[in-house]
Amino acid sequence: MSDLRKQLMDFGLSHKEANVYLAMLELGPSSVQDIAKKAGVNRATTYVMLESLKRRGLMSSVDRGKKTYFAAESPEHLLYIIGEQISSVEKQHNTLKSAMPQFMALFNAVENKPEVRFFEGEEGVKACREAMIEMARGEQLPRVFIHYDEDMVKIAKLEEEKRLKMTRDSVEARILYSIDKGLSLPAFGKNVEVRKVPDEVKRFQGELDVYENFILVAVTSPRPSGVIIESKEVAGLFQSFFDLAWRCAE
Repeated sequence: MSDLRKQLMDFGLSHKEANVYLAMLELGPSSVQDIAKKAGVNRATTYVMLESLKRRGLMSSVDRGKKTYFAAESPEHLLYIIGEQISSVEKQHNTLKSAMPQFMALFNAVENKPEVRFFEGEEGVKACREAMIEMARGEQLPRVFIHYDEDMVKIAKLEEEKRLKMTRDSVEARILYSIDKGLSLPAFGKNVEVRKVPDEVKRFQGELDVYENFILVAVTSPRPSGVIIESKEVAGLFQSFFDLAWRCAE
């Protein structure tokens, strides 16, 4: 019986609805009192369950003299209901499918929609930064917010030649940094201006590079990961945040 109850609940009946329906299947046409006793549900709740089953087409009633008897509809009606639901879903699917080109046209019509790319793991971060270097060609050099730990210094030294080449004939880049004790700053191009984040600012990890049309966010711990967001509007917002922070740096 518990398996049948589970099947009815998977169909969408509540626990008490399933108990009442199973009780009616066993009893045949019966009074509310008998159904309630068989189902283990109080009489007032049984009335509520019967009304719910009636709305689903799973119960009928008949008056015999002064008494009303309730009976379950054939279990085959469950298959009929499922068939109707399947038919309705298929109709909705076909209608939505036919309208999809119009929905997609509206979706694709949005201008300057941000494009977001995620990268994970050491190789992912490496790919993220390589993509950033390629995307940055021809753009104004970034505003950078970075904490130099051993991992970040190592990455910076590996990229040193590329960065120096990019900054040699470019407009000024600005870097706001903090750095772990005992580490030295990497080399920068002649047009790079550097300021240190005040010591009283809460310690942070990672790097934020803000270009004219995109931003890059990268962290090395606890798991290396990075994200590139291509959006002139998002980049402009972060440029404003950076400029405010720049005024407070050393």
